[in-house]
Amino acid sequence: MSGNQGTQGSGRGVERLLKISPVVSTASAESLKLPDVKAPPLDGLSVRVPTPEDLTEEDLLRRFHEKRRELAATRERQPGESLEMGDNVQLNIVGYCDGALIPFSARFGMSTELAPIEALPGFCEAVAEGGKVGESMQIALELPEAYPVEGLQGKPARFLVDVVAAEQVTMQPESAPEFLTQLGMGGTLDEVMDNIREELEDELAAQLWVQARDMVLDEVARRAPVDVPRALVDEELRRRWVQAEGQGMVAYQFDVEEQQEALRGWLTDPTTRADTERRLHIGIALKAVTEAEKLQLTPEKLEHLIFDHAEPFGFSAEDVHAALRESPETTRRLTELGWYLLAVEHVMNKAKVTFEGAEEG
Repeated sequence: MSGNQGTQGSGRGVERLLKISPVVSTASAESLKLPDVKAPPLDGLSVRVPTPEDLTEEDLLRRFHEKRRELAATRERQPGESLEMGDNVQLNIVGYCDGALIPFSARFGMSTELAPIEALPGFCEAVAEGGKVGESMQIALELPEAYPVEGLQGKPARFLVDVVAAEQVTMQPESAPEFLTQLGMGGTLDEVMDNIREELEDELAAQLWVQARDMVLDEVARRAPVDVPRALVDEELRRRWVQAEGQGMVAYQFDVEEQQEALRGWLTDPTTRADTERRLHIGIALKAVTEAEKLQLTPEKLEHLIFDHAEPFGFSAEDVHAALRESPETTRRLTELGWYLLAVEHVMNKAKVTFEGAEEG
């Protein structure tokens, strides 16, 4: 794939951790002056988290399907071999509409199951029908009326796709005794589904705490009004674009004009700008809190905070210890994350969180 036609070591693990981190990098502000803001008062912080929607049968079946795939037998498909629905595939993708690159469509090394995608009907089906390992293809589709980029809804589009690699996936029969034993979640399908429901309910409870945190942080930002400079938002969006698309576009030799076109999509999308401005606002407010409250981030506290944040992603304490000493740049970025997590912990300790339908906590 090129613009003219349209990596798991510890280092990569750290990069993944930092990419999913909620903190906005102060690297965006290195050449820009952050606006001054008075630290928001933390007294009377209180949020009420609404009751979540009930789990559906579709939720249970989706998780059961994921677990079956985790235990499935796989076979690497060879170069030139055709694909099938249900394969695990690694793809490079870029989309065009109205003669221009579709914002947010560039994906490099994306791994996915070839299964119907609600946001892009027909895409995976077309890949499965005409795709071969190691080859490129074009797919013509009409973007759905619910497509995330409002100005492109219902319009014809074409996608250039490289099939980088693929695996054939063979799942065991869902009620096979060997499969149930291997799964270890019950001796019958009913027992498995009951345990899956319990697992999903636990995850839902954890997600409610994430929602509560976000609500508290939004209230902290509201108490620290500030005009986030447009240039600061632009610089943060550029940084995020480079991580998500820019590096891949350079590697695949997209020309400068197409790179700029892709970046413009990020800079002008209202939803993306609003989210970035919100994150920056929260970061500025939390920085003021750390200074006003004279919070201290000791090396021991830093490792503890990073470990708590990283443990769900498979990091051990030893991994965190090594990552913090990997390079000066990694240490700086993880320390930045540590200050953010320290401020969030301090703020949440001050907040009263109530969950609808439950006792106050």
